[in-house]
Amino acid sequence: MTVRTADPRPRGADARTLRIVLLGCAALVMLVNVAPVLWGVATSVKPAEEIFTFPPTLLGGFTTEHYAQVLDGSFVRNLMNSLAYAMTATAVAVAIGAFAAYAFDRFRFPCRQMLFGVIVACVPLSMGAAVLVIPNYLYFATLGLLDTPVILPLLYLGYNLPMAVWILKGAMEGIPVELDEAATIDGASRLRTFASVILPLCRPSMAAASLFVFIGAWNEFVAGSVMVNSSEYRPVQVAVYQFISAFGRQWGPLTASAALALLPVLILVTLFGRHLVAGMMRGAVKG
Repeated sequence: MTVRTADPRPRGADARTLRIVLLGCAALVMLVNVAPVLWGVATSVKPAEEIFTFPPTLLGGFTTEHYAQVLDGSFVRNLMNSLAYAMTATAVAVAIGAFAAYAFDRFRFPCRQMLFGVIVACVPLSMGAAVLVIPNYLYFATLGLLDTPVILPLLYLGYNLPMAVWILKGAMEGIPVELDEAATIDGASRLRTFASVILPLCRPSMAAASLFVFIGAWNEFVAGSVMVNSSEYRPVQVAVYQFISAFGRQWGPLTASAALALLPVLILVTLFGRHLVAGMMRGAVKG
């Protein structure tokens, strides 16, 4: 007969150890991701002679000469260009995506599942579509839209619309159909039900979709560097790359422009980042 001895460790010790290990891993991952950003920001405010000192120093002299050099050129215009492109693509993508998601969720029509499968398959376009640059270039060249202010919003809309439809459809799946039926009994039309009942309940998901579309449009580089040649319509990501030339990298202006380009995204995520999780989780449980 074996006698089972009691575990000398206090109850919950394994759970606490696991929590500490997970927190340590999360802190390590966060440090690996944040360290390059902090180093870039520190480099952007170093005097030019300190950037190449060895051993390198995180804290040293402070200067704003690199920011002044960046802001004296066309960078502000490029920043405003990207802001206009991203906001236009976001507004149109969320509007069209809401109508499309409502149609996919509430209506039954031929090939509905197949069409939605195609949309889901196109979601990775929001992370970049370099493979489509050549056909897009030929197509827009035929239309005469190259190097115009409308080409990038159109491309950003096409790349990010599937993501908006996918997020919003997931949210609408969590809204009971009985609400539509109750609105119809009260005399509301389909459009009135959509505008007054469905959309207010989808606000967290609409905010999440807006953030995803905006960030996808803001960070896009390949199409902006190929479809636009003039500095008048150049987006901000391409403007940052202009500080890398065949004669070397201008590390001060390069890191300063990168920090300025990162600032709008940081502000948006700080203010509305909670909607990313809330919007993605909405509709996960039906009923």
